[in-house]
This record gives sequence, structure tokens and C-alpha cells, in this order.
Amino acid sequence: MALIELSIRNFAIIKHIELELDSGLTVVTGETGAGKSIVLGALNLLLGARAENDQIRHDEDQCEITALFSLANLKSVQEWLASKDLGGDDPNYCLVRRILRRNKPTKCYVNDQPTTLSSLKELGLMLVDLHGQHEHQSLLRLSDQRHIIDQFSDHNDRLGAMAALASKINRLQKELNGAEQNHHDAQDRLDLMSFQLNELADADLVEQEFDDLELEHARLSNAKELLLSIDTAKDALLENEDHNVSSDLGRVIHQLNEVCEVEPNLAEAQSLLNSALAQIEESGALIVQSRSHIEQNPERLSEVEQRRDTLINLARKHRCSEAELLARYQQLQAEFDALTNLNNKPEKLEKEIRGLTEQYHKIAASVSSKRQEVARHLSLSITDQMQDLGMKGGKVEIVVEPKISDDVVISEHGVDRIEYLVSTNYGVPLKPLQKTASGGELSRISLAIQVITSAKSDTPTLVFDEVDVGVGGKIAQMVGSRLRRLGRNAQVICITHQPQVAAQGEHHLLIDKVATKEETYSTLLPLNDSLRTAEIARMLGGHEITERTRAHAQEMLDSAQAEKTA
Repeated sequence: MALIELSIRNFAIIKHIELELDSGLTVVTGETGAGKSIVLGALNLLLGARAENDQIRHDEDQCEITALFSLANLKSVQEWLASKDLGGDDPNYCLVRRILRRNKPTKCYVNDQPTTLSSLKELGLMLVDLHGQHEHQSLLRLSDQRHIIDQFSDHNDRLGAMAALASKINRLQKELNGAEQNHHDAQDRLDLMSFQLNELADADLVEQEFDDLELEHARLSNAKELLLSIDTAKDALLENEDHNVSSDLGRVIHQLNEVCEVEPNLAEAQSLLNSALAQIEESGALIVQSRSHIEQNPERLSEVEQRRDTLINLARKHRCSEAELLARYQQLQAEFDALTNLNNKPEKLEKEIRGLTEQYHKIAASVSSKRQEVARHLSLSITDQMQDLGMKGGKVEIVVEPKISDDVVISEHGVDRIEYLVSTNYGVPLKPLQKTASGGELSRISLAIQVITSAKSDTPTLVFDEVDVGVGGKIAQMVGSRLRRLGRNAQVICITHQPQVAAQGEHHLLIDKVATKEETYSTLLPLNDSLRTAEIARMLGGHEITERTRAHAQEMLDSAQAEKTA
């Protein structure tokens, strides 16, 4: 059981109805215009149907519909709620509420948390399946037609693998489209980078080369002046025959040595002069040594200037300093390698997509084969059920047409086009379900499918409206029997006009309309055995209920009870 309680306030002619529901088959009856379909409309609205201002009771500003669902055995719904951060305090229950306000947006709540209408619709599809002329009529949805077949096929592992492959293929295809779009620009960029790399490679760049060239250029271009200065310093310090600093200082030190014994205070001065003489001699040696590295070499100067100009021009072209040329070359090489790999990406992606697509089509073919087998079985079973539900000579044929080719759109649901074709009478050609069946016929076809698939269905609550339109007698009894059987595996709520259907219910609710001078409103009453007999008698005989009618009603109830316990 899923739907436990339903509360409706100020919807259409309903002021306030509190409805408690049980498992099994619950029938809802009442005279025409009492509000049976209004209750269904309220449930439909709660599950995400379009809202209109005229659905609010005429003397009110807003209406509110609330439902409490049991999720005890609905792990998929619990996981969905958790993924949307809509879980309640108790994961075994879910409270859904929708508020309509005049000329204002509706408000939707799940477990007292605001949510969107689209999320409410998604949740509603998992909890309740409405079979009637309403938005939630699942049999007309292509996705649900496919789901019915897949429920019977027992190939969830293959469906999961196929969906995962489709998702990856489509993601890689988008990546490939982007890569191909950029391929041309990338090739132009690669051509330019290749030219730049070759130019830099031909330059044979060396770390710190430009700084060394600058120093050598300065030395070569100023060699004459340097040699003159060095020779002058060398002569003054060491080599001038008449006077040089080293000889003069040596004589001063010698003179001081002779008087230091007489004047000890001169010892410190003598020590400093000794140090100075040592430094002068060391400096002179360095000057002599440096002179050996300096030469006037016009040819070498020309080579240095050419090399220096080459590096300056390269730096200007690459918009960096001469010292940064080697790093620029290394950076450019890394970019070139990365872009080369990127430019080869379309080919790699195409290869990967081909491999994945081959796997996809292999699984899709297996899924399609199983669907075709199940479709044949279901077609025969549904057709057989239709014969007992007022569509003698009717037929359903489920067509599964695979389209396995290289240019087919890769879908997570496979490559099959699935269509339900139906004929409701002898000799009538098969036509698409949504274009052929009336509301009542469609509901009965849905009932036939639900009876067959109920053991595997994962929708906990099924609601049928007008399932008995246009039938009576034995056929209506068969409809009721099918609904009762369906109630063994799901919670079933059926709004009915037929006593044969109503008698099969395990629970019976009566919708009645109350009219006073001040207002009109609908009420709801659970029926005990006595009141139930009276209601079925009314459905059998109208307002004039005779003892014979009452006896007939009791007989129908007794017969239905015997059927249940058999």
C-alpha cells in the first residue's frame, strides 16, 4: 500500500474531505454529479497536473490537497527523495502537499520542504498511476510502453550497461564535435609554432650566452683603452724604472725598520705599510694576469656582434628578453607537443567511439531481441484479456522495430521503436493506441495490461476511472474481478458506476453531494456492510429500492466474497 491518507480542502465543490485508504481494491461510488471525478481530479492535481483558478472553491481564496504515502517497500522512491534532499524524518513515509492560490503561483511541498512542480510530477509518476482521461495516463506515454516490456524482459543489467555506454558515447561525440571544430585553427597554429621552433633550434641557444656575449663585446670593443689603462697602472705600481709605488714603499719600510728599535710606536705603522706593500704587489700580479686576457681582435669582435644581433632580433620577434630566449624555446616546444596531441584527438576519439558503439549495438541487439520476444507474448496475453473485458474480437499487437545501423541515434533506451497497435472490434484494422481507443476502452486495455504485469509492477497505487464505461452485466463483473485480482499486488482505487464492479471491492467509499440554501458541497462516507448493500441496491435499481433489489445486491456481495475466499 502507498496512499494512506488524502485530504482535500476547497477544491471545486469539496469543502473538506479526509480520506483514509487501505490496501487491496477500494471502490468509490455515488450519484452522477456527486463529485467522484472531482476527488480523482484533486489527486491528479496533487501529482502535478495543470492548475486553474476555477478549481478553487468559489467562495475561497485557495485550496489545499495533501497526501501521505507509505514508502516501506519503495527503495527507489526513498533513494530519489534522498538525492533531491527531500527526505523526511521517517524514510518510510512521504507527505506531499500542493496549494492553489487565486492569480498566484501554486506552492508544492514534499515532506514540508518546498519543491518544484517538475519534481512533484516526477515523484507522482513513481507513486500513483492514473488510468483515465488524465495527464497521468501512463499507457499513452511511449516511455511507459517501453517500460512495460522491459519489466517483463528481466534484462536490467543489459539496460544499465546500454545506458552507460550511450551516455559515454554521446559525451565523447560532443567532445569530438568540439575537437573537429577547432582542428583547422589548431593546424594553422601548429604551422606557425613549427616555424618558430625551427628558427630557435637553428640558433643553438645556450644558457646565459647573451650575458657572456655582452661582456666579451664590451672587452673587445674597448681593448685599446683597456690595454693603455692596464699598462699605465702596471708601470706606476711595479715597472717604472725611476719611480714605482712598490719600490718607493719598500724603501720607506726599510727606513722605518732602522728606527723602530729606537721608537716602538712606529711598529704599528710599519705593519700597516707591510700589508699595503703585499696588497700592491698582489694587485700588480692581477693586473698583469688580466692583461693576458685582453687582445685587439677585430675578427672576433665581428663574430660577437653578429651573434649578439641574432639574439637581439630573435628576442624582439618572440617578445621576450635575450636572456629569456632559451626558456621561451622550451615553453614553445611544450605547447607544440600539447597541441600536436590535441590535434590528434579527433582520430583518437573516433577510434574510441567506434569501439564503444560496436559494444553498444551488440547489447542493443540483445535487448531488442528480448523485447520482441516479450512483445509477442504480451500481445497474445493482452488480447486474451480483452475478450473478457467487453472488447470481443479486439486485439493488441506490440511492435518492436529495431534500427541498428551506424547512423542511428545512440539512446540510453536502445534503438527500438516501440508502438502499441490496437483494434477494439472484429475486422477493424490495427491502429496506434492513442488514436484508436476511447477513454473507457483505453482504461480496460490498461486494466488488462496491469493484471498481466502486476506481479512485476513497481507503481504502488493504481487509480481507474471510467474503466466500466459502456459495459454491464457479465463483462462488468469480469472488470471487477480483474480489479480485485490486481489489488493483490498493488493498492487499487476504482471510481465506478457499475454495481458488479462495486461489489468486488474490499473497501467501499460513497461520495454524496449536500445542497442547502446557503451552499453545496460533497461529502465522503466509508460504508459498512449494511450501507454498502443499500448503495449497491441503489446502483442496481435507482431511487426505488425494493426488497428484491436489496436481495440482489446482497447476493452480488456474497458472490464476490465467495470469489475472494475461493
